[in-house]
Amino acid sequence: MAALQLSRAETLLRVSLCLVALCLAAFNLAGSSWKDASKHGSASPLALSSAAYFTVPNEQHWNANRYVSSIFIDSGAPIQQLRRHHYAVEFVPLPVHFGDQSLRVVLWDHPHVPTAVLTGPPSFTELGRRDFLAWVSSGRNVVFTGGYATLSSMNALFGFELEYVPYREGPYWRNDRNVGGTPFQYAPARIEETGAAYGVKIDSIPLTGYSMFDTNRDSLVFYIKYNKGIVCYVGAAFGDLDEADPWGAVLRAAVRM
Repeated sequence: MAALQLSRAETLLRVSLCLVALCLAAFNLAGSSWKDASKHGSASPLALSSAAYFTVPNEQHWNANRYVSSIFIDSGAPIQQLRRHHYAVEFVPLPVHFGDQSLRVVLWDHPHVPTAVLTGPPSFTELGRRDFLAWVSSGRNVVFTGGYATLSSMNALFGFELEYVPYREGPYWRNDRNVGGTPFQYAPARIEETGAAYGVKIDSIPLTGYSMFDTNRDSLVFYIKYNKGIVCYVGAAFGDLDEADPWGAVLRAAVRM
């Protein structure tokens, strides 16, 4: 009887050792397969960073203590308002009324420019539109300034259905429910009607958008998330405004989104 119990104990011990050995072998095989897959099948962070337009992580869109170092601009951009208090910023002309090749060359030659400011409707061809949408989608920010033509171009470019408001009397109040965690939280609490201002009905802003300044259900300043990027709108005609006008602070906040 004792010999039989000893034999059973030895058998159980051998079975346990075999199971442990099989588990270790399976673990080692899985580890080597993962290493091979990561080496040959998956893109490394360095490889991903060389993709078109260099995706910018969302958390780097803005910093309370840092302004953008460079900005794409069209011919009507308000240089003085954009440069105020930030005199080292570089302005890179964006060819929005020329051939597709010119636009693509500028986008590729300046992969680290995070923001574009457009003061009028761009004349993109279908190929240029796709290139520009890819640039925004990869984590960039485009800021449009006020005007019916600009709002129409935003609808055409991005598929929005923004409803234009011809005129809304000021002042326009910062929407403190929405500005938290954005550069707009440091903008003036209200902005006056110091020049022509153009807005949209708040209800026409997509669900991924937020009004930053508004009055009576009309928004004069808002932003809309577009894939990894941001589309901003600041509803002022800056050509008529003084460099120190509070609208300039709002524009600079939009640029930093």
